Amino acid sequence: MPEVFFVIPPGLETIAAKEASNVLALHSENLAKDGLVDFPEVTCDWHCVQFANRELRVPTRILVRLANFRATNFPELVKKSARIIWADYLSKNSTITIRTTCKKSKLYHSDAVTERVHKAIELQMGQRINLVKPKEENEATSIDQLIIVRLVNDNVEISIDSSGAPLYQRGYRLASAKAPIRENLAAAVVLASGWKFDQALIDPFCGSGTIPIEAALLQNQISPGDDRSFAFQNWPVFQKHTKYTPPPLPLSKPITNHRNNIYGSDRDAGAVQAAIENSQRAGVENHIQWNRHAFSDMPTSEQPGWIITNPPYGQRVSSNKDLRNLYAQFGKIVMNNFKDWQVVFLCSDIKLATQTQLKLKPLLKFSNGGIPVVAYTAKV
Repeated sequence: MPEVFFVIPPGLETIAAKEASNVLALHSENLAKDGLVDFPEVTCDWHCVQFANRELRVPTRILVRLANFRATNFPELVKKSARIIWADYLSKNSTITIRTTCKKSKLYHSDAVTERVHKAIELQMGQRINLVKPKEENEATSIDQLIIVRLVNDNVEISIDSSGAPLYQRGYRLASAKAPIRENLAAAVVLASGWKFDQALIDPFCGSGTIPIEAALLQNQISPGDDRSFAFQNWPVFQKHTKYTPPPLPLSKPITNHRNNIYGSDRDAGAVQAAIENSQRAGVENHIQWNRHAFSDMPTSEQPGWIITNPPYGQRVSSNKDLRNLYAQFGKIVMNNFKDWQVVFLCSDIKLATQTQLKLKPLLKFSNGGIPVVAYTAKV
């Protein structure tokens, strides 16, 4: 049975572990560092790998550990790497990339380690395998398979990526506004907020609509991976072990009929149009109300709900503008019109955040597009 590891954006490990525990019925106590959540004590078959890729909203990738061994010289590295049955995961036409990191090890040159692992793959398979240089996480690539090699204190861990394209690439966000938030980050904020599905959720700075769309997918139990493919689907070992056995868990769930209580707005017409198009591709256009207006015109409600949003915070979009007045107005409007509501917003600057005059508590800390941000929460 495969040993599975979830690659998590740093800062979101706890919420990712909670999600995995809820969705996959795993134990969330075993929380690893370095952006990995692992459950090695849990038996996870190939259907579990399939289900995790389709259902989990927070991870960036899901890795399967292929080997763990010590190596202090290159012949030893090649010999032990060649023990992996690479034909279970690759075909003769596969194009691969190998991402290697080396820390505190005698084999410290990552390119040389990559070269030896590639050599071991070709030796074990008895043929040439095309290798391309790794690219940045969000760059388009034509590779069929990503392999991860980590050397720490002479211990070698070799894993294979089961996801393919990063899991935050749901497939719906083709239209984009300025400074969008990635889908898995938006999902993590919604999950961490404690939003109750039968209560209103408002995003007054919706941009291309990622937060309301992720909320609607979650509310209606729509799997984030329903409309995309994954690397594991091409693995011979996956095809072999799942050919004659039905999956133990459903791969899709019935949509629950909730009231139309998710609202997204933005003052930019292009952003609202992008949000509408994205929600249509995500299949949730009928579950979100979209409107173009300033945040000062947010609709009020007699019943309490959630405001969850990613407002401008002075970098990338409005780097030369003073946003203190915007945050002060936002806080004033919230306190005047949204008594007993829960507010969650992202900000990269504590001085800006405190302009709201809300009693803030940090909820999550992570990087959004390379900018360190905090998701603050406050009860009005």
